Amino acid sequence: MSNWQGRGALVVIATCLFSLPAPALTQTDAEIEEALRVFNRGKRFHQEKRYQEAIREYRAALKLDDLNAFIHNSLGLALAAVGDFKGALKSLERAYDINPDLTDVFNNLGMVYNEMGERDKAFDAFTRVIRNTSYPTPEKALFNLGNLYLEERNFELALMHFTRAADQNPNFALAFRGIGNAYRLMGNLKQAEENFEKAILLSGNDLQSLFYIAQLSEQRGERERALQFYRRVVEANRASAYGQLSLQSLEALKKETELQKFE
Repeated sequence: MSNWQGRGALVVIATCLFSLPAPALTQTDAEIEEALRVFNRGKRFHQEKRYQEAIREYRAALKLDDLNAFIHNSLGLALAAVGDFKGALKSLERAYDINPDLTDVFNNLGMVYNEMGERDKAFDAFTRVIRNTSYPTPEKALFNLGNLYLEERNFELALMHFTRAADQNPNFALAFRGIGNAYRLMGNLKQAEENFEKAILLSGNDLQSLFYIAQLSEQRGERERALQFYRRVVEANRASAYGQLSLQSLEALKKETELQKFE
């Protein structure tokens, strides 16, 4: 897996480069400086989605500073990105053992538990995040919980959590995408489209929201509008799953138009 989004595209919480904790007293200044340098190099690879290289750098940094919870957390995220969920779980649990107050770890543990099919543990991890009133971005854990409820087809609870996420952060595009998905599956297509449009307005190019607006437009017989939104998905990311689905839809609409010429 080259780009870990997880089931339902759960939100990863990455550690800031400048958020490193105080080093262990047994380390030398040179080791501390080198660990930070290697870690930052790994973060750059991570941001470029060069996950294997990031993993290599994180592991090198941990050889210099094995008591750094932030590095273990970042290693866990990179391992999850390449599909090594057992390794990710081990790294994230190590991060928690070192620093139980690092709330980001619970969100990331929740995503890994979900990928491993341990949904009860995933729910528990996300719930622990949102119960921490000092946590700066609860909307991300609320969104992740909403996606878990969506997978269980509990649309009302999913909608409640997505709405809470939007209330926490009105600029959080994924919350509005989640609301749109819940309404879509509940059959409230007008509300669904309104929220997909909000997600697009906030994000610029939310592929899932663009795709579903195209689908809804096609279902209403608004062919030109459907074509417009399918093309936007393809232009934004042709190689993505939604890009490929949009290409198929564009091809189907093209064939339909050609057939109509002979009728």
